[in-house]
Amino acid sequence: MSLPRRQQAILDQIEQLLQAADPRLKSTFSAFNRSTRAEPIPRTEAIFSWSLPRRAVMVCLIVLSMLGVLVVGIRSTSNDCPGLSSDQVVAAAAVRYAACSKSTDVWSKGGR
Repeated sequence: MSLPRRQQAILDQIEQLLQAADPRLKSTFSAFNRSTRAEPIPRTEAIFSWSLPRRAVMVCLIVLSMLGVLVVGIRSTSNDCPGLSSDQVVAAAAVRYAACSKSTDVWSKGGR
């Protein structure tokens, strides 16, 4: 992971100050690292990434919400036009309006 130049400079300065304060710190840390390399990380110190499950849950919620809106929309408009059957061929908007409103003026004009 790369840091912005200012943050990296601050970290480098902290490292130099620590080395100046305790010259054996680096070798002590290396020895500690070698001695604990084979041991598993304690559960309390492990960092888990929950980003994938959280994304999957969010995608599922969005999809379910969209399906819910679609179902509600279909259910709320299913009785708006009882004059048209479900197997009717696609008609012009004027013809569909005439069938729903039971108006015969559009039928006499040919639906155009």
